[in-house]
Amino acid sequence: MPVSFLSGVIAPVRRLAARRGGVPLLVLLVTAALIALLVATRPGLAPEPHAERVWPVRSVAISRQTLRPQLALFGEIVAGRRSELRARVAGPIAQIGRNFREGGLVAAGELLLEIDPFHYRTGLAERRAQLREAEVRLDQLQREHRRIEALYVDHTVSERDRDNAELALKQHEAIVEQRRIDVERAERDLADTRLLAPYAGVVGEVNANLGKQLGINDKVAELTDTGQLEVRFSLSNAEYGRLRGSGEELVGRTVTVTWKVGDGAPGYPAKIARVGAEIISTTGGVNVYAVLEDGLHTDLRPGAFVSVSVPDREYVDVFIAPESALYGDDMLYVVADSRLAARRIDLLGHDGDHIIFRSAGEPALADGDRVVTTPLREAGVGVKVIEQKVAD
Repeated sequence: MPVSFLSGVIAPVRRLAARRGGVPLLVLLVTAALIALLVATRPGLAPEPHAERVWPVRSVAISRQTLRPQLALFGEIVAGRRSELRARVAGPIAQIGRNFREGGLVAAGELLLEIDPFHYRTGLAERRAQLREAEVRLDQLQREHRRIEALYVDHTVSERDRDNAELALKQHEAIVEQRRIDVERAERDLADTRLLAPYAGVVGEVNANLGKQLGINDKVAELTDTGQLEVRFSLSNAEYGRLRGSGEELVGRTVTVTWKVGDGAPGYPAKIARVGAEIISTTGGVNVYAVLEDGLHTDLRPGAFVSVSVPDREYVDVFIAPESALYGDDMLYVVADSRLAARRIDLLGHDGDHIIFRSAGEPALADGDRVVTTPLREAGVGVKVIEQKVAD
């Protein structure tokens, strides 16, 4: 084809070149001919077949099981009981208990401090003397009243004399009763000079030293009952509803409290004692209180922030897989003949970074299916993959 093409072009070119002024036109024609020749003789480009992309993925085998996940929550240690210790009587502090100091552990009934008892001891003695004096006078009036009654029966004294004797007796009976009350009050005041721990606990906010003058109702310290430490944590509306709907009682359920301190993270058992009286307005959930079982033997103190592990409801005949396997709200992919196949699920809950689900729709999930756990941007049905299996 190129030879015949050239021979067909050369003859007209020669005739054109023989004419006067035909050289420029000759150059243009030769150039056009060469271009046409190059186009006609260029090699053809055959399209290469497109290679299908293969995506490396991780997968995990799933199987039906029954499990009870743990809710990972956060809480704060609070005192189940805390008391302000105040002076019940006034006076200078004469004695301080050996454990009455910041952070001191005291037993129930242990002496914390004693106010100088001299004034109250002498006051009690005076009240007792006044009571004895009134009792002696009462005895005299009682004998006098009996004598007047006998004379009145014999018509020796008038009715007025009898009434006066009876009135004097009753008046003095009231005086004796008042003296007895005075003695009891003085005894109480003397006893109150000794401030005793109402229960075992730890002392804090101490504001009393030897010799300090105390007034009535002055605060001297706080006592926290470490035998009734509690952890306060919150359950969301969904969590609370799920636990209530599980058919198991929430109160009495055992939880684990973990306190991360330094390099350690000791755990303490606790038991749910009650649910808060109000709904939390910001979250819609509720506060829950669990009592630590170790009590006084723990190192925990009110104010410590802790993590709380609460047993969730029991799930029967469910699958579990890493949360990274979930696409959207209700779909995941399994590997079938080295390609992705979609499966619809009913998402039931979470266990840490895993999802708990059941199969929904057809085709259904089956034991042994390998679920893709690698998030793929171009995931879709039929996408070719190569598995990098991980431990089930």
